[in-house]
Amino acid sequence: MKDHPIWRFDNQMPAGREFEIYHATNTTPQPTIYQSHHYYELYFILRGAIRVIVEDLDVHPVLGEALIYPPQCMHRVMHTDPTQPYERFYIYLSRDFLASISTEEYSFVEALDRLTQGKRYCLRPGEEAVLKLVPMADEIIEAAKDQSPAGRLANRCRMVIYLLHLLQLLEKSTAPAAETPASRMSDLIGYINQNAARELSLDHLEEVFCISKYALLHEFKDHTGMSIYQYVLTRRILLAQQLLQQGVKPRQACMQSGFTDYTSFYRAFKARTGKSPAQYGRSTPE
Repeated sequence: MKDHPIWRFDNQMPAGREFEIYHATNTTPQPTIYQSHHYYELYFILRGAIRVIVEDLDVHPVLGEALIYPPQCMHRVMHTDPTQPYERFYIYLSRDFLASISTEEYSFVEALDRLTQGKRYCLRPGEEAVLKLVPMADEIIEAAKDQSPAGRLANRCRMVIYLLHLLQLLEKSTAPAAETPASRMSDLIGYINQNAARELSLDHLEEVFCISKYALLHEFKDHTGMSIYQYVLTRRILLAQQLLQQGVKPRQACMQSGFTDYTSFYRAFKARTGKSPAQYGRSTPE
């Protein structure tokens, strides 16, 4: 078995980048796995039939709805009708960027965190409102071709104005009633999330959930696109990241996040984040 199958996803926004925005259409959608990233993502579907597993919830967003993924929020998109074209636009926003454009009176980070309180990841601004957001998104995408200092500054200003409008719209939105736990796999994910630092062997999970190991392995893989081992490892690294951000020393973070061997923890952490635990801790803003 390959050591620590934790991967850094190709669609991750590079470290140091403030924001990215995309408007994309696929006629042959590719399967995705359960994943997370280090920035906020705002996602709007325009066409297509999809199902989204976000943490332990199951949502089926349609035109007029928006999804918000906070940093380290696990999510997966699945296409329920691959024959339909899949069109969406989405925005990646770094926490540092949001902090830099905030004022004492208004914090973009706090606004996004408020919107997702209580696991409210899906909002419904309405079809008309979402469709009106598309032209300005396209304008920002087109303007990004100008990489001169003045061009980059102008586009940064466009993004700030766009985000103010977008967040005000989302703050007035309601949450769809269809956001509900998906299956018994949702209970399993919730249990792992709450007990990541504890014993989570297959034998233990089989006993807790009264499901055979074979069924656990296959149902979880179908639900998330990854193995239970990969998910537990990912969740423990996310927990270690939180501890390091709080100032916990690397070796203490290793033990408190469920690892028993520092060498294994170090390799898995660096494979996931691109940094050693010590480097990650030092790079966290005060």
